[in-house]
Amino acid sequence: MKTERFYIEGMTCTACSSGIERSLKRKEFVSDIEVNLLTKTAKITYDESKGSLEDAFAQVKKLGYIPSLKSQEKREKIFLTPKRKMILAIVFTLATLYLSMFAMFFHSLVPEFLLEPRINGILQLLFTLVVMHMGRTFYFRGIGTLIHAHPNMDTLIAIGTGSAFIYSFYLVVKVFMGLEVEGLYFESVCVIIVFVLLGKMIEDRSKVNATDAIKRLISHVSKTALKVENNQEVEISIDAIVSGDVIKVLPGSHIPVDGVIVEGEANIDESMLSGEVLSVFKRFGQEVYSGTINTDRAFLMRASKSTQDSTLNQIIRLIQSAQESKAPIARIADKVSAIFVPIVIMIAILAGVFWWVYQGNFGFGLEIFVSVLVISCPCALGLATPMSIMIGGGRAAYGGIFFKNAKSLENAQKVTAVVFDKTGTLSVGKPLVQEVLIFDEDKNEEEIIALASGVELGSEHIIAKSIIGYAKENHIQPKIAKDFKAKAGYGITAVIGEKIIKLGNEENFRTKKALNLPQNNGIVVLVGEEGQTQDKILGAIILKDELKPNVKKYVADLKEMGIKTILLSGDNLSSVQAIAEELEIDEAIAQAKPDDKLEKIKSLKNQNEIVMMVGDGMNDAPALALADVSLVMGKGSDVSIQAADIVAFSDDVKSVINAIFLSGATIKNIKENLFWAFCYNVVFIPLACGVAYGEGILLNPMIASLAMSLSSLSVVLNAQRLRNFKFKE
Repeated sequence: MKTERFYIEGMTCTACSSGIERSLKRKEFVSDIEVNLLTKTAKITYDESKGSLEDAFAQVKKLGYIPSLKSQEKREKIFLTPKRKMILAIVFTLATLYLSMFAMFFHSLVPEFLLEPRINGILQLLFTLVVMHMGRTFYFRGIGTLIHAHPNMDTLIAIGTGSAFIYSFYLVVKVFMGLEVEGLYFESVCVIIVFVLLGKMIEDRSKVNATDAIKRLISHVSKTALKVENNQEVEISIDAIVSGDVIKVLPGSHIPVDGVIVEGEANIDESMLSGEVLSVFKRFGQEVYSGTINTDRAFLMRASKSTQDSTLNQIIRLIQSAQESKAPIARIADKVSAIFVPIVIMIAILAGVFWWVYQGNFGFGLEIFVSVLVISCPCALGLATPMSIMIGGGRAAYGGIFFKNAKSLENAQKVTAVVFDKTGTLSVGKPLVQEVLIFDEDKNEEEIIALASGVELGSEHIIAKSIIGYAKENHIQPKIAKDFKAKAGYGITAVIGEKIIKLGNEENFRTKKALNLPQNNGIVVLVGEEGQTQDKILGAIILKDELKPNVKKYVADLKEMGIKTILLSGDNLSSVQAIAEELEIDEAIAQAKPDDKLEKIKSLKNQNEIVMMVGDGMNDAPALALADVSLVMGKGSDVSIQAADIVAFSDDVKSVINAIFLSGATIKNIKENLFWAFCYNVVFIPLACGVAYGEGILLNPMIASLAMSLSSLSVVLNAQRLRNFKFKE
């Protein structure tokens, strides 16, 4: 199976996107297809042995749309831009209104020769053809989708205005035959097209603005960088940077790739990552991230990743993935649109025929027919979900929270239980060596640290980095080790010299001897030698990790929200219990292995809890994958970041609360949009059908087209309210 992403131009409503999905899903070679209306993208998974991307393109073209591997912005420029089409359509619509309305009501303002029925009629016909040409895509796509049994908004516009045009053309022919007619309907055709074009243009601009989160991030991408080689500075493209390159970062410039400072120090603006406005002071040996800004002084850094693998590019891909995916709630609109348009066409025909027969006036019946078609366009329904998802996801990015897909953005607000890992999640994640205990009288502190740092060398684990850092600070040379073997949740083993050295918790050792370990709530790492029947404990390294600021307040906030809090850690019992008591967490489980974490998640789900797992380490990856919703701190391991649904680069527990609240605000906004979109159709379709005609209320086609455009705009404007979402401080 192969998965590819491509662009589709010409979609205007959810009936378009869902119609393309249904059409392609019928193809034998397509196993999955997801089309996004706002981003104009499609993600297709297909069997290469049965079909190709070109086959999918051919089917999309049959429906009247334009598929391509590049977006319209990246393709050649076109002369008739939406703005130019709009201007020409307005000019010729005003001309048509002048010839029709002014000629009818303000004779003195119209030259005599333009009042002559034949000249007036032929000019209206020509002007209307120009306006219809500006909206020609409605007809191409509308008729194409109707032929392939996937009618959409364009179909309604095409049939409605097309019918009015054909009837008006017939009346013009009668005029040339010397017969009298009551009036033409060309002005209705023109005004409908203008209002629809105007509505679409405003919608498109709103869609573009909704992607400003990605634009903001892309603006942080540097084009070039200063590479230092042989004491010389060379300007290179950032795409040419490879891991290990030394880069000079000047004051005021964006950091081009992830790396580590090797010379100098600086204050770094990391707001694009974390949402925090205060700069972070970084010095030798500390990590810096692509897209962040060096605010004050030059420094040298060594690249640790290529541009494509950098944090900034990961974030951009996260946002794109979320914007292109569909939330489960969006399926409501998709299902409705599949039957909505055909039903509306039938209602319009029945209403039009009824009033034609009842009034004995074909023109009146035609007006009813056109009004029903035009006012029923499912634009508002199609925009209801994706606009909110896109703006909500974009707003989250400003707070340093990145939802991987729309499903996670929808599900976060349902969470009833939050399971926390401890190290790096509730705690700072930088445990410091507090004490080294000696259990073998032949060893000393320096030898214990040399063995431990040798075994841990190359490991990305937080504790490993702390031990290696302690060795460097105390000028202790790590022993040379080989044949590393890690056992998740237990420890690590390596060969040093002729001996097998083991590091980890008590369960990683075979020993009957009781150890007199201090009960100081710290992290205990045992160091020992593997024996034939029993392992020999040489010493222990005690580390202490501080809790993150305000974490107690954030845990209390979760409990106030009625959410159960659980601490699930691999640390020793005394350390875990002490933290659980300090934070007043509902439940705490210590010495939890990856399998134990999985079992606890399963148990909670079996109790009908909606579980969010919050972690940052490799050991958390299985639990993160199993949880209903998972959130990982952005400075966690690559494996855990891949397994999680939400990435919080703010590295703070308040991200959990903000993610839940923002999810709730987004879903509330979607429900409001869907409610008003449905109400609009429930109220206005009967009015267009003429149910209140006896009370003097009737929507003519021009008013109907205006109402349709306003309904879409109401959804767009309501979604914009998410931009005002306030993050918890």
